[in-house]
Amino acid sequence: MNKARRNRRIIFFFLMTFLVGIIYLALTLPSEDYGLVKRNLIDLNEGWRVEYEDITLQDVSFPRELHLKENTRYTAARTLPTLPSDSAMLRVRSSMQDIIVYIDGVEIFRDLKGNSGWLTAPDASLWHFLSLPEGSSGKEITLEMVSPTRAFSGTLNEVYAGEGIDLLSQVIRANAMKIILSILFLILGIFMLILSSFVNNLEDNRLIYLGGFAVLFSVWLFGESKVLQLFTGNRFIIGGISYMVIPLIAISYVLFLKESVLQKYKSVMVGLAILFFVNLVGNVLLQVFGILNFISSMALTVVLVSLMIVSSMVLMAIEWRMDGNLQARTMILSSFIPAVFLLAEVSTFLLGRYEMTGSLTGIGILLFFLQISYFTFRSVDKAIQSERESEFLKKMAYVDILTGMGNRAAFEKYVDGLRKKHSGKQFRLAMMDINNLKYINDHFGHKEGDAAIRKCAKAMKKYLLPYGDCFRLGGDEFAAILYDLDEETYAHLIRCMREEIHGVENNHPYRVDIAVGSNVYQEDRFTDFGTFIHETDLRMYENKRKVKENQLEVMG
Repeated sequence: MNKARRNRRIIFFFLMTFLVGIIYLALTLPSEDYGLVKRNLIDLNEGWRVEYEDITLQDVSFPRELHLKENTRYTAARTLPTLPSDSAMLRVRSSMQDIIVYIDGVEIFRDLKGNSGWLTAPDASLWHFLSLPEGSSGKEITLEMVSPTRAFSGTLNEVYAGEGIDLLSQVIRANAMKIILSILFLILGIFMLILSSFVNNLEDNRLIYLGGFAVLFSVWLFGESKVLQLFTGNRFIIGGISYMVIPLIAISYVLFLKESVLQKYKSVMVGLAILFFVNLVGNVLLQVFGILNFISSMALTVVLVSLMIVSSMVLMAIEWRMDGNLQARTMILSSFIPAVFLLAEVSTFLLGRYEMTGSLTGIGILLFFLQISYFTFRSVDKAIQSERESEFLKKMAYVDILTGMGNRAAFEKYVDGLRKKHSGKQFRLAMMDINNLKYINDHFGHKEGDAAIRKCAKAMKKYLLPYGDCFRLGGDEFAAILYDLDEETYAHLIRCMREEIHGVENNHPYRVDIAVGSNVYQEDRFTDFGTFIHETDLRMYENKRKVKENQLEVMG
């Protein structure tokens, strides 16, 4: 383990220790409630009289499950205590139930599922905040309920009275864990989706599917947090969103596996994704046409999810054992995290801790998500490094290392681009050659020869690069393609460049000079680029001959 990684782990350990310590102290040290919202609630969950069919139950406590047949009407009644004010409100929750509320036999509220013709909205579990009439203290309150859903027929949820803000605050506090987890998943999912658009070298969509999984799971958790009514009052959204996103969560997960772990079984994973999509469409159609409600059709979805989990685990085990796929091994071991939390949640449910439903599973899925995200980020990091290396190598394929100029390949690519454009724009091609480079290399060493090349290249870039591009074609040969230069300006630039190159003689015991030949390209004069370049080369060699005969021309 290198030092940087060890330091990161130490920092992470101390941060987590500090966080856990703060939470522990906050929970264990004595403290009064100094929150801005006071929880002055009146608990109305004891002493109810419940009646259904010919049966009467006395002194019933809420919450309670009567386990009745669907569409069985039942009532619950008790006497209201002294209320703190005439503005007191009542909070009741209907779990896929029609509900009517009476005070001393007088109806004060009803919520019955409406009928929108040939389309059927889903049953929804809803909060109801009711303003109690003045003088309700000491009067009898009666709740009349009926549910078409067997699972909730006979359900009696907790009932509280108090100020509206206190009642709402308690709902949010009771579901704070799910809300926080939902926000965390949403942030992580959006981050993944944004990141996917910046990683160009990752040749699959694993980040998109992983981000989609997190966003969809966030929606499911928020739907289960019982606070969706804060944002919408639409029955279809409140009653159906949690059921509809489950197949979508499964689709994003199997497609993630297809891209990251089970590439050999892409057809199987795609088949599962299609199966879940068909299941989603089927569930929606069955619901809206009134054939089967969401909660009933969800049984098939649960079976498909179980099939997906088992099949993917088996395939990953095969990948691990038969092909040594370490990513499959990681996924299998990581899957034990949500499994443990799911078992813990089942245990709390059996013990009657219903408020924990969804929270423990959410924590387990979050830890699982963070684990697989870590390994995904490692893959992304490798892809980014590969992308950088690829870009570097691509760039270096067209760069001369010694001078930093474009090399012969870059020159040929540039010329090819000019040939394809046929823009008709005139330009000047200058071919250049360092004189006496072989003599310098032979008598003073290649180090001095390289210094002479760099000196010439520096002068070329200084005077010619502002007007176009410069290239080193190899050895002592250079080329420049220049635009918008008249003969006088060009001659001045070549003169200045040569004077700077001649300055090398002041610091070195050898003469450095450069031969230059140039030509202006005109489409009506040259039939092809090859002829144009050849003629320019001849001009450069003619200038080189004259230089050697000490008949240096000021410009080529």
